[in-house]
Amino acid sequence: MSGLSSYLFSTLSKVGGLGGSGVPDFPYTLGAKFDEFSGRTLWEVHAAQSSDGKHEATVFVFDKARGPSFTSVAQNSLKRLRTLRHPSMLRYLAGAETADAIYIATEPVVPLALELAADRSGADELTRWGLYRVSEALRFVNEDCKLVHANVSVSSVFVTKAGEWKLGGLELADAVGAQEGGQQVYRHFTSVVPGYAARMAPEVEAQDWARLEQGKAGALDGWGMACLIHECFNGDLSSASQMQTQGQIPAQLWPLHQRLRTADVRRRMTPAEFLQAGQRANGYLDSSFVRACRFIENVAMKEDDERSEFFAGLDATISGFPAEFTKHKILPELLKLVEFGGIGSSGHDAKVLSSIVQIGKGLDEAEYNELVAPAIVQLFGSNDRALRFSLLEHMHSFIGAIPAALVSKKVFPNYATGFLDAAPAIREATVKAALAVAPKLGHKQLNGELVKQLVRLVADPKPGIRTNALICIGKLCTAQRSGLELDGDGVSEASHRYVVCPALMQALRDQFPPVRSAALSVATACAARWDAMDIARRVVPAIAPLLVDGERPVRVAALKAVGAMVARVEAHAQGMPETMAKKQVPAAGKQSVGAQAEAAANMAAAADGWGGWAVSSLSSTISGAISLASSLPIAQQQERAPSAPPVAAASTSRVQSDPSLVQHQKPEATVSSPTTAAPARTQPALTAGATAGGWEFNDDWGDDNGDAWDIGNDDWDAVDKDTPAQSTPAGGMAAVASAPRPAPNVTVAKTSLKLAKPATKKQPAPRSGPAQTGAAPRRKGLGAMKLGGAKTTDAMLDEFF
Repeated sequence: MSGLSSYLFSTLSKVGGLGGSGVPDFPYTLGAKFDEFSGRTLWEVHAAQSSDGKHEATVFVFDKARGPSFTSVAQNSLKRLRTLRHPSMLRYLAGAETADAIYIATEPVVPLALELAADRSGADELTRWGLYRVSEALRFVNEDCKLVHANVSVSSVFVTKAGEWKLGGLELADAVGAQEGGQQVYRHFTSVVPGYAARMAPEVEAQDWARLEQGKAGALDGWGMACLIHECFNGDLSSASQMQTQGQIPAQLWPLHQRLRTADVRRRMTPAEFLQAGQRANGYLDSSFVRACRFIENVAMKEDDERSEFFAGLDATISGFPAEFTKHKILPELLKLVEFGGIGSSGHDAKVLSSIVQIGKGLDEAEYNELVAPAIVQLFGSNDRALRFSLLEHMHSFIGAIPAALVSKKVFPNYATGFLDAAPAIREATVKAALAVAPKLGHKQLNGELVKQLVRLVADPKPGIRTNALICIGKLCTAQRSGLELDGDGVSEASHRYVVCPALMQALRDQFPPVRSAALSVATACAARWDAMDIARRVVPAIAPLLVDGERPVRVAALKAVGAMVARVEAHAQGMPETMAKKQVPAAGKQSVGAQAEAAANMAAAADGWGGWAVSSLSSTISGAISLASSLPIAQQQERAPSAPPVAAASTSRVQSDPSLVQHQKPEATVSSPTTAAPARTQPALTAGATAGGWEFNDDWGDDNGDAWDIGNDDWDAVDKDTPAQSTPAGGMAAVASAPRPAPNVTVAKTSLKLAKPATKKQPAPRSGPAQTGAAPRRKGLGAMKLGGAKTTDAMLDEFF
């Protein structure tokens, strides 16, 4: 029957019937069995998983078919494991008892006997810490629970993933003496425990229960500690006499081992005494590893100065820890310290986070996502500003290992609240952390939220935050040069033009010099992204005043910015056409004379270039001036041009002797031509007796004394009321005269006729003579001649605009 039960149990275990839906109220499914451990205890040990597959566990299975005595011991183990809870004891998860078997689920562990056979890194330190934890658990059982374990050995100790030792094997645990109401299981059932006879204490072997009860509490378990130490360093124990040999037991531990195996129960060292003696100076349990582990577990009860001393060297201490222990033990403890605020008020959370990041570097992606990422994501939801500040400061250290999807959905929403925080330190730290968060964000989140939040801080009341926000914006806009790998194209052109550029233009007017300098630096770095038209119309005019800023760094940055902008415009101009003018010919009969003349000038410019345009305008102006001058009386006295030859004496005397010629002498007349926009030359001086074909022109363009530009000395009232109207000869003006226009008026000034240069300063309005009946229409063009009537003011500006 027993064989059939074992067969059925094995078969159901393989198919998952046991530990799953086959066992009521036991939500674990059995996995592989530790075959190497079979026969060392009453239990079959299996790796297991929770029914939902999310948690690992270890399941101890006992087959009741082995007999009632074995069953009683297994039931006692289940009872004690349920009720005894201590960090150093095997953690109970679930239990179930059926008619055929008993099931106990605990945290995932491996039997110590199997771990000792493997080659482990840091085994010496882990053994120190393991003996410390076992002795601590036994002290709890003996002194706090008033029980005796009575089964301490390698087979009753198990190891977690972190390498910590946990005490189990509570099959014989019971109260000492009948007065405690115990059943004294250790008195009656020692024979059912495999290998117990080889490590039996002298008083148990002699069944001297009275001496045991009169001895110290925990004396029996002290003997078990001695057995455990021997098995850890010298292998399995087949006889109690083997413990008299030191073997591989360390010299620091050997004196304590001798006191633990003393035959006299009253002199024997208890586990509590072993724990105390081992922690003395230079004791076996007095190592940096053990001290660090103890401190982390009890940091909430330490003083601030003790915390300061410990956390100051935490990174160096952790670097020497075994990798598995650091990953599964130290890291969860540090995360709990940060999460629940056990660090204290001395501000050491940053150092703890630094240690967390250091440990996380040694993890692979799967382990990091399992151990570190969930805890850090949870920390971002904390309302503790000190903790949030530490997270922001160390963002660059750990954010890279967190999946982008997790950052976008859970980290960034909590992170973004820092932009609106009332504390300036939080806002500034949030800005600095943006460069670490940006590579984890999508294109829409980057441009739609992060960039806009940074731009909003350009108007922050704190100048330091404004400066850092600008620097951060600049690095995001120049991500490729900054070494940032942003999603897509990074900051989009639309965000740069409509969000970033206005912020930079605003920052150029900031009262804080570093803000202006930062804005100029960002504008320089982003010069290639600016629109050339914006540079010419908005950017350069905004930067220009900063070239003479009161702060030298701002001036230097402004000069660099202007150079970069000019280079950008030059590069853009190289791709532009020679002219942007469009050759459009209006419909015939619908354009004015001035429009026709302007169209003709444009066509001439397109055909002959700028040189042809200038010559054409000049020739037309000269032609008009000669035609006008030929209509004046020949007897008028004219001023001789410096380049003209000397006047004959006869002619001079004739002018001086004839009073009529003196009476009709007129000053110089400045003529404006309505048919050209080019600057007009000065009319030449007319000598006595010269004909129309003998006009001599003053070609001295460098002499401005006496030409039409010196109009400030002109006598605008010099027109004689009795001067008869001049007739226009059919000369060079005949082509222009075909268009309907008022008669030209002559403005008299000085004594010579010269071509007028373009007016560059405002001239006083001319006064029309009494012979005029109406104001002459205003004529447009650089070559317009002043013929009286309404003065053509600012002809050059009119033509330019």
